[in-house]
Amino acid sequence: MSQALVSRMRALSLCAVFASAFISVAFAESGAEASPGRHWHDHGHGRGFELKHVLAKLSLSVEQTARIKAIVAQAKPQMQALYSAQRANEQALGAASPSDPAYPALLANEKSNAVAQIQMASDIKAQIYVVLTPAQQAQIPALVAAQRAARESHAAAGQDP
Repeated sequence: MSQALVSRMRALSLCAVFASAFISVAFAESGAEASPGRHWHDHGHGRGFELKHVLAKLSLSVEQTARIKAIVAQAKPQMQALYSAQRANEQALGAASPSDPAYPALLANEKSNAVAQIQMASDIKAQIYVVLTPAQQAQIPALVAAQRAARESHAAAGQDP
């Protein structure tokens, strides 16, 4: 298996991990919005990264924040277990030779873990969207587009967003 394929699979599997991490960080403080000037140091620019910043800009009510925290808290043990399984399998896969008889099973586990993490992230996002008002949901595409444009601008200028 090529290094590029392994890298893509890892990136996909980590998207779900970011889904739980971004919400935990975004709502760790007492308010729904991040403090002005606060920098997010996770630099994981996956789907979770975008949603974390989007949620911080939606002026969530105290009730919405509490419900989102509950969604994340409920999913956290599953996300951690899945991430641990993925990490262990990733290490075994990295050490195995493609000619190793166990290699196909390790690869199948890697794919299965990636699918499970992506599905879990999607489920969490769907649950969060239910908490948002229609007006807040309508703001999301423009906020995501603005984030992507800012990242592309930073990348073009040779800066880390």
